[in-house]
Amino acid sequence: MYLLIDNSAEGEAVFYLSERPSGRWKKFSFAVSDKSVLLVLLDKVLKQAGKKLTDLRGLVVRVGLGRFTATRVAVTVANAMAFCLKIPVISATDLNWKKIETALKKAKAGVYVSAKYSGEANIGKKLKIKN
Repeated sequence: MYLLIDNSAEGEAVFYLSERPSGRWKKFSFAVSDKSVLLVLLDKVLKQAGKKLTDLRGLVVRVGLGRFTATRVAVTVANAMAFCLKIPVISATDLNWKKIETALKKAKAGVYVSAKYSGEANIGKKLKIKN
């Protein structure tokens, strides 16, 4: 089974499951106010699908859209799961299922993804530097 995590939409966490990379991807969507609940939501998705975490054979995480922290959380969760389960993980900037299928078929376990952001991080106050 393959899992795609899309944490890019404001107020929503979306997961897609497919039995194989070229198969039909079933969408699971949740309204959220805190993007850090991905693991709790993933547990719900697996229970609804009648699957276990150990059934996963590959992961996809959507990057390049959404808020900085939401992207970091999704990438961290995907990389940690890939490491623990010894399965491949890839990133996708859009939901082009043909590209995702091709990338999943080529992906190898032990290679992890980096986050890509839609803009600069806006963390904390900007410091004024005096010369």
